[in-house]
Amino acid sequence: MCKQDNEQTNQEVNENTEKVETSNETTESNTVEETKADDAKNVETTVEEKIISPEEELKAANKELAEMKNKYFRALADYQNLQRRSSKEQVESYSRGVADIIKKLLPAIDTLDKAMEYLGSAQVDKKVADGLEMFSIQLTDILEKEGLKPMEALGKKFDPNFHEAMITQANPEKADDEVLVVYEKGYTFKERVLRTAKVVVNKL
Repeated sequence: MCKQDNEQTNQEVNENTEKVETSNETTESNTVEETKADDAKNVETTVEEKIISPEEELKAANKELAEMKNKYFRALADYQNLQRRSSKEQVESYSRGVADIIKKLLPAIDTLDKAMEYLGSAQVDKKVADGLEMFSIQLTDILEKEGLKPMEALGKKFDPNFHEAMITQANPEKADDEVLVVYEKGYTFKERVLRTAKVVVNKL
């Protein structure tokens, strides 16, 4: 009887083991199927997320177009500003060059002015005098067109921005700080002082 009982017990153990293995296989199979199902759902969700409606595409395109327009107008404004700066620098550079040349010519202009002052009292041939006067007029006209202007100093109130006082005199018939004599004519070039006038100032 013991032998039979042992065989029966072994048979029951084997049956139970087979049931457990079958259960485990079924559980693993269900887990794999559930995992595959979840992956499939994730793929479907990702595909759905990537699909963009025509309205959204149009909105994105309009946004990109607006950004491109903004960049273009900024670049155009920068280019125009650069052109204006370059043009202004060219004009200023030209003016400085002309001013330097004219400043070097001022001593010759002073000599010409003195010659014209003595021309009336000196015994000079009329043709020579007329030619010299014509030359002075033409030169003055050219320089004035470029921006050179002589200062009006005689009889004016002394201004250190435009006049340089060489000496002072006391003349009770004239106003205090009035310019009595101009030793050397002053000039402005395009509203800037090119050379101050050297003058005698009245001091009471």
